[in-house]
Amino acid sequence: MKLCRFSVVCVLSVIPCLAMRAAAEEDFPKPYSAPCVERENVFEFAEKPAIKTVGPDKYEITFAVKGNCDATVAIVDETGTVVRHVASGVLGANAPAPFQKNSLKQTLEWNGKDDLEDYVKRADMMKVRVSLGLKPEFDKLLGGSSPKNLPGYVFGMAISQEGVFVVYKGGGSHGHAGVRKFDHDGNYVAALVPPPANMPQEKLGGMGYVEYEKGKFGLQAPNVNEMARDAYVLPGVNGKTCADQQPVIIGSRLYFVESGTHGSASAAHYINTDGSTTLEGMSGYDFFAKPQPHTQARLAASPDGKWIYMTRLGSTMMGGESGSVVVRWPADGKEKAATFVNKSGKPGSDNDSLNQSMGIDVDAQGRVYVSDGFNSRVQIFSPDGKYLKTIAADRPTLVRVHQKTGAIYLLHAGRVEGKSVGRLTKFASFDSPKEVFHVDDFVATSFALDSWTAKPRLWLAGAVVSLSTAGADGSGPGIRIYEEDGNQLKKIADFDSDAKKDGGASFIGKFSAALVGPGGKITCDPTRETVLFNNHQLFDLKTGELLGSVKIPAFAYDDMAYDKRGYLHVHLNPGFDSGPGVLRVDPARVSVSSGKDGQKVLYYPEVPYDYGVEAPPKYSDPRKGILPCKDQPGAKYFQDGIGVNMMGDVAENCNVYYAPKMEDEGAKLADAGIAEMKDRNEYVGAGEGSYADFMKMMKEREKQGEVIYFIPRRPGIPLVGATIWTYKRNGELKEEAAVIAAKHIAGVGIDEKWKLYFATSMPKMFGKRHFLAGQGGTFGKKLDQGNANPFTGTMIKGGENGVMFLKKRAPVPTDQMPDRGPDLMGLGFPNAFSEADWTWVENAEWLYAGASPIQYTGCTCPTSRFHLDWFRRTYVPEVYRHSIGVLDANGNLILHIGQYGNFDSWQGPKSKIRVGGDEIGILVPRFISGTDNYLCFHDWGERMAVLKLNYHTEESVPVGK
Repeated sequence: MKLCRFSVVCVLSVIPCLAMRAAAEEDFPKPYSAPCVERENVFEFAEKPAIKTVGPDKYEITFAVKGNCDATVAIVDETGTVVRHVASGVLGANAPAPFQKNSLKQTLEWNGKDDLEDYVKRADMMKVRVSLGLKPEFDKLLGGSSPKNLPGYVFGMAISQEGVFVVYKGGGSHGHAGVRKFDHDGNYVAALVPPPANMPQEKLGGMGYVEYEKGKFGLQAPNVNEMARDAYVLPGVNGKTCADQQPVIIGSRLYFVESGTHGSASAAHYINTDGSTTLEGMSGYDFFAKPQPHTQARLAASPDGKWIYMTRLGSTMMGGESGSVVVRWPADGKEKAATFVNKSGKPGSDNDSLNQSMGIDVDAQGRVYVSDGFNSRVQIFSPDGKYLKTIAADRPTLVRVHQKTGAIYLLHAGRVEGKSVGRLTKFASFDSPKEVFHVDDFVATSFALDSWTAKPRLWLAGAVVSLSTAGADGSGPGIRIYEEDGNQLKKIADFDSDAKKDGGASFIGKFSAALVGPGGKITCDPTRETVLFNNHQLFDLKTGELLGSVKIPAFAYDDMAYDKRGYLHVHLNPGFDSGPGVLRVDPARVSVSSGKDGQKVLYYPEVPYDYGVEAPPKYSDPRKGILPCKDQPGAKYFQDGIGVNMMGDVAENCNVYYAPKMEDEGAKLADAGIAEMKDRNEYVGAGEGSYADFMKMMKEREKQGEVIYFIPRRPGIPLVGATIWTYKRNGELKEEAAVIAAKHIAGVGIDEKWKLYFATSMPKMFGKRHFLAGQGGTFGKKLDQGNANPFTGTMIKGGENGVMFLKKRAPVPTDQMPDRGPDLMGLGFPNAFSEADWTWVENAEWLYAGASPIQYTGCTCPTSRFHLDWFRRTYVPEVYRHSIGVLDANGNLILHIGQYGNFDSWQGPKSKIRVGGDEIGILVPRFISGTDNYLCFHDWGERMAVLKLNYHTEESVPVGK
């Protein structure tokens, strides 16, 4: 039996199959290209570090090593804080300055100044620290780590003798679904979706993969394409497809269905209750010949496991009808579904009809119980569909039947002193359906009954679930477990309370299980060793303590970045705030108050840029001096990154959609998300898109005298898409459109030499193949062309004079293309691969393949952010292999951090399932930030992890020795 250690999620299948499965080593290109190299894992000094004074304010640092490892040199004070970041990188042929190339012995100079070019007052009190071999280690989780703190909301529950299976889901358009198992007492057992890291390959049928190195597989979703976008794992129930569901267990299989809307099928799927999968279960089968909507399906199974019953057929977005029929189909999928109750399909009130059937269950004798909402009753039918009996109850919703006693438990409406309340009533049995007791103030959107405990136990969760064009959402309490005690229900567990207790004072509530726009971003403050989560919750990286909620004079903002003076630079959202711009605030001048929840509110006041402009208030104080950016909102409003170096110089992404007299170019990009959603039947709106409204707004601004920026027309140059503008620390514009990158990017960085870093949504080319072409597939399937070509973006560092993309297929054509192979593949939509989309990157220092997740086109709400530290090391998210790639300033690969792991592998060496190697389990490291001592990343919208940046070997020597 072969055990695989993965690197999982979903990837973008994009291009038609370019090649069959690769076999030779040359078919597995490294993500970098010459002259870039990898470090040698030899971390020993041949000569220990030494420092000597060679003149006034001039010091010489020397050391020697035994191999071309990565070395990091810093001047530190008596507390170990870095005063001057001297050098870091992989030694050898491509060593970054100021290291000497091709030398194991190094001689470096220090001028006695700190990073801000001020002389250190007591240089003799400093130390030189030389560290070999970056070695990140798991440190802690922030905000709570309890498995009962289910991300998003409870989507559905099912109980068998084996245990309790909870499906949770994130809200909005991009929320994902996962599955966790608990025992009958509510104790956590395992995370099943995504699959455990120790699951053998042969038990992962139907799951996708990326073979990123020979014999090394990154586990992906059934649709490998999802890696680039939302990282969905379960098919057909994510995002805005389904609101919630009542899944069902048959034997060792957990069945669920797609919604039949938004491009999904009326299909049934299953996973095994140990987290393993099969090709049959992941592929699913259609139970209707043509899709029909059932966004809140309620499933039940016959006691022999042969039949699956479903009600709430017809439930759709925007509060549509929940249906008036019950259908059933054989669980093996060999026949299509047939109507079981109410064959007319029309709402009715006779005994063979239904009107808004809200819930369903089956007893041990095979009788089918249906909550008939608008008829205020529960209808009971025989296994062959004949009417048997009615139980009257006001507006029933969910019904459950005890599999041993036959007792019936019903959620419905009740009246107390003339007011409507939620009520749970127990009825004795089918033979004697008399009320035994009822309990008021019981409301739940998900309800499961445990028939395998000594006393009946009821699992309930949620209060409201909704589905609209904005997506699915749920609210209300988490899981509560009640045990029947005489004619009462005694609460024996409350997941929310348990999770809060486990998280202590740093508990922040539920993680989202969804990441959109600015949601879930993290920003570390290297001067104070803190991290901002979701742009407002502030944590101490050393202690994990939640320090408070940060407030600034702004309403809507996308990205943040700190400089070494301690200022925080904030990229305003051009659509939801009063307009585009970058705001600067000062955490050192914080004022503290108390919020409604008792949490500290930390207000950071503005520090105007010298060359800033005034901006009107937007639910905030007026802004006195923001950077006057040219950001254009397009359809999505938010921009895609800001970078700030230690000195406080700024690089900001400015998306440009305005292309006068060539409006088609702007419309294609600005409305790409809407067009993609329309193609998937996910967009519901009155208009044809938002670009027309955008152009109307731009022309109105022009009439008012505003100069609207557009990219100058030049042969081969894209006219719309991502640009990067740079500003000096005083706010003065340094370079307009220093980068013209086309399409969109994910993140911006700038170093002290004004070099720019960004990730583009185009895959790196190796000859005529893009990175990972032909390396994708499906476990259990010999050849799956749909999964063959995973999509990733490319990390780029620019040179001295900006970066410009040249496209073979440009609005203004050119015959003067570079005399070399293409650098990037300018993909449009899946299966859009041709030489016409080849793209060249002019004036780049290096390109690094595999940056992901990053959306190929369409809706770019799911985004990511890399991290550029003050040693000029770049930390790149690599979802295709579930790692973080670390590069030095010359693009050399220092190491990959982490490998595949689900929730059970997220606690480092103390994990329930250890992953080996560096013991860092990772799923989707979407947002990354850090300091000199810590690296922090937000993983799949479900946790915030902190790594300690240690080294294999380290030596220090006093300057004054």
